[in-house]
Amino acid sequence: MVKGFPRYLKEAFFFSLVEIEGQDFLLMSPSMEIDFPVYQIVVFANQIRRQTGKPTLIQFKTMNNIRRQTLISRRENFVVPERQIYIPSLRMYLNEVVGIRQFSGRERISPSAQLLLLYHLQKTPLEGLPFKDMAEILNYSKKTISVVAEELQKLSVCEVKSMNERNKVLHFKEKGRELWDKVSLLMDSPVQKVWYTGKDMLPDNLLLSCDTALAHYTFMAGSPQTSLAIDRKLFSEYQKEMRELLHPEEGNVRLEVWKYNPALLANDQFIDSLSLALCYKNTDDERIKKEITKLIDNTT
Repeated sequence: MVKGFPRYLKEAFFFSLVEIEGQDFLLMSPSMEIDFPVYQIVVFANQIRRQTGKPTLIQFKTMNNIRRQTLISRRENFVVPERQIYIPSLRMYLNEVVGIRQFSGRERISPSAQLLLLYHLQKTPLEGLPFKDMAEILNYSKKTISVVAEELQKLSVCEVKSMNERNKVLHFKEKGRELWDKVSLLMDSPVQKVWYTGKDMLPDNLLLSCDTALAHYTFMAGSPQTSLAIDRKLFSEYQKEMRELLHPEEGNVRLEVWKYNPALLANDQFIDSLSLALCYKNTDDERIKKEITKLIDNTT
Protein backbone atom coordinates (compact mmCIF):
# COMPACT_ATOMS: atom_id res chain seq x y z
CA MET A 1 0.00 0.00 0.00
CA VAL A 2 2.83 2.43 0.79
CA LYS A 3 4.78 1.67 -2.39
CA GLY A 4 3.23 4.60 -4.22
CA PHE A 5 3.80 7.10 -1.41
CA PRO A 6 6.30 9.93 -1.94
CA ARG A 7 9.66 9.38 -0.31
CA TYR A 8 9.15 12.14 2.27
CA LEU A 9 6.03 10.38 3.60
CA LYS A 10 7.83 7.04 3.85
CA GLU A 11 10.62 8.74 5.80
CA ALA A 12 8.26 10.72 8.03
CA PHE A 13 5.91 7.90 9.13
CA PHE A 14 5.68 4.21 9.85
CA PHE A 15 2.48 2.73 8.39
CA SER A 16 0.34 -0.25 9.41
CA LEU A 17 -3.25 -1.41 9.06
CA VAL A 18 -5.39 -1.67 12.21
CA GLU A 19 -9.00 -2.74 12.69
CA ILE A 20 -11.28 -0.94 15.15
CA GLU A 21 -14.95 -1.84 15.54
CA GLY A 22 -14.81 -3.74 12.24
CA GLN A 23 -13.33 -0.81 10.28
CA ASP A 24 -9.83 -0.65 8.81
CA PHE A 25 -7.63 2.37 9.56
CA LEU A 26 -4.20 3.21 8.20
CA LEU A 27 -2.14 3.91 11.30
CA MET A 28 0.42 6.71 10.84
CA SER A 29 3.23 6.79 13.41
CA PRO A 30 5.58 9.79 13.02
CA SER A 31 9.23 8.73 12.97
CA MET A 32 11.49 9.69 15.86
CA GLU A 33 13.80 11.66 13.59
CA ILE A 34 11.24 14.10 12.21
CA ASP A 35 9.02 16.39 14.28
CA PHE A 36 6.40 18.08 12.07
CA PRO A 37 3.96 20.72 13.38
CA VAL A 38 0.50 19.27 13.87
CA TYR A 39 -1.08 21.17 10.96
CA GLN A 40 1.50 19.65 8.61
CA ILE A 41 0.71 16.16 9.87
CA VAL A 42 -2.98 16.83 9.17
CA VAL A 43 -2.07 17.86 5.60
CA PHE A 44 -0.14 14.61 5.18
CA ALA A 45 -3.08 12.60 6.55
CA ASN A 46 -5.43 14.23 4.04
CA GLN A 47 -3.00 13.39 1.24
CA ILE A 48 -2.77 9.76 2.36
CA ARG A 49 -6.56 9.39 2.58
CA ARG A 50 -6.98 10.72 -0.95
CA GLN A 51 -4.33 8.37 -2.27
CA THR A 52 -5.43 5.19 -0.45
CA GLY A 53 -9.15 5.75 0.09
CA LYS A 54 -8.74 4.57 3.69
CA PRO A 55 -9.33 6.54 6.90
CA THR A 56 -6.18 7.43 8.79
CA LEU A 57 -5.35 7.20 12.49
CA ILE A 58 -2.40 9.32 13.65
CA GLN A 59 -0.42 7.87 16.55
CA PHE A 60 1.42 10.14 19.00
CA LYS A 61 3.60 9.27 21.97
CA THR A 62 2.44 12.36 23.91
CA MET A 63 -0.39 14.85 23.52
CA ASN A 64 -0.56 18.45 24.74
CA ASN A 65 -3.74 20.50 24.96
CA ILE A 66 -3.04 22.72 21.94
CA ARG A 67 -2.34 19.73 19.70
CA ARG A 68 -5.45 17.92 20.99
CA GLN A 69 -7.73 20.91 20.37
CA THR A 70 -6.29 21.39 16.88
CA LEU A 71 -6.91 17.75 15.96
CA ILE A 72 -10.42 17.67 17.46
CA SER A 73 -11.41 20.94 15.75
CA ARG A 74 -10.45 19.28 12.44
CA ARG A 75 -12.13 15.97 13.41
CA GLU A 76 -8.82 14.22 12.79
CA ASN A 77 -8.52 10.67 14.15
CA PHE A 78 -5.66 10.26 16.63
CA VAL A 79 -4.43 7.92 19.34
CA VAL A 80 -1.96 8.01 22.22
CA PRO A 81 -1.57 4.32 23.13
CA GLU A 82 -3.14 3.39 26.48
CA ARG A 83 -4.08 7.01 27.17
CA GLN A 84 -6.24 8.69 24.53
CA ILE A 85 -8.14 7.92 21.36
CA TYR A 86 -10.40 10.12 19.26
CA ILE A 87 -12.34 8.69 16.30
CA PRO A 88 -15.44 10.84 15.67
CA SER A 89 -16.72 8.61 12.84
CA LEU A 90 -17.10 5.83 15.43
CA ARG A 91 -18.28 8.29 18.09
CA MET A 92 -15.32 7.18 20.19
CA TYR A 93 -13.44 9.39 22.64
CA LEU A 94 -11.11 8.32 25.41
CA ASN A 95 -9.05 10.32 27.86
CA GLU A 96 -7.10 9.60 31.02
CA VAL A 97 -9.90 10.72 33.35
CA VAL A 98 -13.14 9.12 32.16
CA GLY A 99 -11.80 6.09 30.31
CA ILE A 100 -13.09 4.76 27.02
CA ARG A 101 -16.69 5.18 26.07
CA GLN A 102 -18.60 4.29 22.91
CA PHE A 103 -21.29 6.86 22.22
CA SER A 104 -24.50 5.97 20.47
CA GLY A 105 -26.10 8.40 18.07
CA ARG A 106 -28.58 9.48 20.75
CA GLU A 107 -26.00 10.63 23.25
CA ARG A 108 -24.95 13.81 21.49
CA ILE A 109 -27.66 16.32 20.69
CA SER A 110 -27.89 18.24 17.44
CA PRO A 111 -26.62 21.85 17.21
CA SER A 112 -30.21 23.10 16.86
CA ALA A 113 -31.23 21.27 20.05
CA GLN A 114 -28.17 22.67 21.82
CA LEU A 115 -29.08 26.20 20.77
CA LEU A 116 -32.65 25.77 22.00
CA LEU A 117 -31.49 24.55 25.42
CA LEU A 118 -28.86 27.28 25.82
CA TYR A 119 -31.42 29.93 24.91
CA HIS A 120 -33.88 28.46 27.41
CA LEU A 121 -31.23 28.43 30.16
CA GLN A 122 -29.77 31.89 29.58
CA LYS A 123 -32.21 34.12 27.73
CA THR A 124 -35.96 33.60 27.86
CA PRO A 125 -37.52 30.39 29.24
CA LEU A 126 -39.18 28.45 26.42
CA GLU A 127 -41.41 26.48 28.77
CA GLY A 128 -44.98 26.49 27.42
CA LEU A 129 -44.12 28.51 24.31
CA PRO A 130 -45.78 27.28 21.06
CA PHE A 131 -43.45 25.74 18.51
CA LYS A 132 -44.13 28.47 15.98
CA ASP A 133 -42.99 31.13 18.45
CA MET A 134 -39.82 29.21 19.26
CA ALA A 135 -39.14 28.88 15.54
CA GLU A 136 -39.33 32.66 15.11
CA ILE A 137 -37.04 33.32 18.10
CA LEU A 138 -34.37 30.83 17.02
CA ASN A 139 -34.69 31.50 13.28
CA TYR A 140 -35.57 27.88 12.56
CA SER A 141 -38.52 26.39 10.73
CA LYS A 142 -41.41 24.99 12.73
CA LYS A 143 -40.50 21.57 11.34
CA THR A 144 -36.98 21.89 12.78
CA ILE A 145 -38.42 22.74 16.20
CA SER A 146 -40.67 19.67 15.98
CA VAL A 147 -37.66 17.47 15.20
CA VAL A 148 -35.69 19.01 18.08
CA ALA A 149 -38.62 18.52 20.45
CA GLU A 150 -38.85 14.84 19.53
CA GLU A 151 -35.07 14.49 19.99
CA LEU A 152 -35.14 16.03 23.47
CA GLN A 153 -38.19 14.04 24.50
CA LYS A 154 -36.45 10.76 23.57
CA LEU A 155 -33.56 11.80 25.80
CA SER A 156 -36.00 12.52 28.68
CA VAL A 157 -34.94 16.18 28.75
CA CYS A 158 -38.50 17.42 28.25
CA GLU A 159 -42.03 16.38 27.36
CA VAL A 160 -44.05 17.52 24.35
CA LYS A 161 -47.57 18.56 25.29
CA SER A 162 -50.47 19.67 23.10
CA MET A 163 -52.23 22.93 23.92
CA ASN A 164 -54.77 22.26 21.19
CA GLU A 165 -54.91 20.57 17.79
CA ARG A 166 -52.50 23.09 16.23
CA ASN A 167 -50.12 24.12 19.00
CA LYS A 168 -47.59 22.05 20.91
CA VAL A 169 -45.32 23.17 23.77
CA LEU A 170 -42.36 21.85 25.74
CA HIS A 171 -42.35 21.01 29.43
CA PHE A 172 -38.86 20.69 30.94
CA LYS A 173 -38.37 18.16 33.72
CA GLU A 174 -35.53 20.10 35.38
CA LYS A 175 -34.68 23.77 35.75
CA GLY A 176 -31.58 25.89 36.12
CA ARG A 177 -28.45 24.09 37.31
CA GLU A 178 -30.17 20.69 37.42
CA LEU A 179 -31.10 21.02 33.75
CA TRP A 180 -27.61 22.20 32.80
CA ASP A 181 -25.92 19.35 34.67
CA LYS A 182 -28.09 16.91 32.74
CA VAL A 183 -27.90 18.37 29.23
CA SER A 184 -24.27 19.52 29.29
CA LEU A 185 -23.25 15.85 29.14
CA LEU A 186 -25.01 15.69 25.78
CA MET A 187 -23.43 18.85 24.37
CA ASP A 188 -20.28 19.51 22.35
CA SER A 189 -18.23 22.60 21.61
CA PRO A 190 -20.13 24.90 19.24
CA VAL A 191 -16.97 25.41 17.16
CA GLN A 192 -17.11 23.55 13.85
CA LYS A 193 -13.82 24.80 12.40
CA VAL A 194 -11.11 27.36 13.18
CA TRP A 195 -9.41 29.70 10.72
CA TYR A 196 -6.91 32.52 11.16
CA THR A 197 -6.82 35.86 9.38
CA GLY A 198 -6.35 39.62 9.85
CA LYS A 199 -8.71 41.74 11.94
CA ASP A 200 -9.32 44.38 9.29
CA MET A 201 -10.58 41.69 6.90
CA LEU A 202 -13.65 40.74 8.99
CA PRO A 203 -17.18 42.08 9.43
CA ASP A 204 -17.57 44.46 12.37
CA ASN A 205 -20.43 42.66 14.13
CA LEU A 206 -18.69 39.40 15.05
CA LEU A 207 -18.65 38.30 18.69
CA LEU A 208 -15.60 37.99 20.92
CA SER A 209 -14.96 34.37 21.84
CA CYS A 210 -12.53 31.80 23.31
CA ASP A 211 -9.60 33.32 25.28
CA THR A 212 -10.87 36.85 24.62
CA ALA A 213 -14.27 36.06 26.14
CA LEU A 214 -12.68 34.00 28.91
CA ALA A 215 -10.67 37.03 30.03
CA HIS A 216 -13.90 39.08 30.09
CA TYR A 217 -15.94 36.62 32.13
CA THR A 218 -13.22 35.36 34.49
CA PHE A 219 -9.92 36.31 36.09
CA MET A 220 -7.89 34.56 33.40
CA ALA A 221 -5.41 36.74 31.55
CA GLY A 222 -6.26 37.73 28.00
CA SER A 223 -4.43 36.63 24.87
CA PRO A 224 -2.77 38.99 22.36
CA GLN A 225 -4.66 37.07 19.67
CA THR A 226 -8.27 38.17 19.25
CA SER A 227 -10.83 35.35 19.03
CA LEU A 228 -14.09 35.88 17.16
CA ALA A 229 -17.15 33.70 16.51
CA ILE A 230 -19.15 33.60 13.29
CA ASP A 231 -22.23 31.62 12.28
CA ARG A 232 -21.44 28.97 9.66
CA LYS A 233 -24.10 30.36 7.29
CA LEU A 234 -22.58 33.83 7.39
CA PHE A 235 -19.11 32.36 7.08
CA SER A 236 -20.06 30.49 3.90
CA GLU A 237 -20.79 33.89 2.31
CA TYR A 238 -17.67 35.48 3.76
CA GLN A 239 -15.43 32.59 2.71
CA LYS A 240 -16.15 33.03 -0.98
CA GLU A 241 -14.85 36.60 -0.89
CA MET A 242 -11.93 36.08 1.51
CA ARG A 243 -10.80 32.53 0.69
CA GLU A 244 -7.20 33.52 -0.06
CA LEU A 245 -6.88 35.48 3.21
CA LEU A 246 -7.84 32.57 5.49
CA HIS A 247 -5.06 30.43 6.95
CA PRO A 248 -5.36 27.17 8.94
CA GLU A 249 -2.69 28.14 11.50
CA GLU A 250 -1.46 31.74 11.29
CA GLY A 251 -3.06 35.15 11.79
CA ASN A 252 -3.63 37.78 14.47
CA VAL A 253 -7.32 36.81 14.63
CA ARG A 254 -8.66 33.37 15.52
CA LEU A 255 -11.94 32.94 13.64
CA GLU A 256 -14.29 30.25 14.98
CA VAL A 257 -16.98 28.94 12.65
CA TRP A 258 -19.94 27.95 14.85
CA LYS A 259 -22.53 25.23 14.31
CA TYR A 260 -25.28 27.60 15.44
CA ASN A 261 -25.68 31.37 15.41
CA PRO A 262 -23.79 32.83 18.41
CA ALA A 263 -25.60 36.16 18.05
CA LEU A 264 -28.84 34.63 19.36
CA LEU A 265 -27.16 33.98 22.73
CA ALA A 266 -24.78 36.95 22.88
CA ASN A 267 -24.05 39.11 25.90
CA ASP A 268 -23.25 42.48 24.35
CA GLN A 269 -20.20 41.84 22.13
CA PHE A 270 -19.29 38.52 23.78
CA ILE A 271 -20.44 34.95 23.24
CA ASP A 272 -22.68 33.50 25.95
CA SER A 273 -21.23 31.97 29.11
CA LEU A 274 -22.41 28.39 28.63
CA SER A 275 -21.21 28.13 25.03
CA LEU A 276 -17.87 29.42 26.28
CA ALA A 277 -17.83 26.68 28.91
CA LEU A 278 -18.47 24.12 26.17
CA CYS A 279 -15.56 25.53 24.14
CA TYR A 280 -13.29 24.51 27.04
CA LYS A 281 -15.05 21.24 27.79
CA ASN A 282 -11.96 19.12 27.06
CA THR A 283 -9.32 21.41 28.53
CA ASP A 284 -6.62 19.97 30.77
CA ASP A 285 -5.72 23.34 32.29
CA GLU A 286 -6.79 23.23 35.95
CA ARG A 287 -6.93 27.03 36.24
CA ILE A 288 -9.35 27.26 33.33
CA LYS A 289 -11.45 24.41 34.75
CA LYS A 290 -11.85 26.27 38.06
CA GLU A 291 -12.80 29.55 36.37
CA ILE A 292 -15.27 27.80 34.05
CA THR A 293 -16.90 26.10 37.05
CA LYS A 294 -17.37 29.49 38.73
CA LEU A 295 -18.78 30.89 35.49
CA ILE A 296 -21.32 28.07 35.22
CA ASP A 297 -22.30 28.56 38.90
CA ASN A 298 -22.95 32.24 38.28
CA THR A 299 -24.90 31.60 35.08
CA THR A 300 -27.19 28.76 36.13
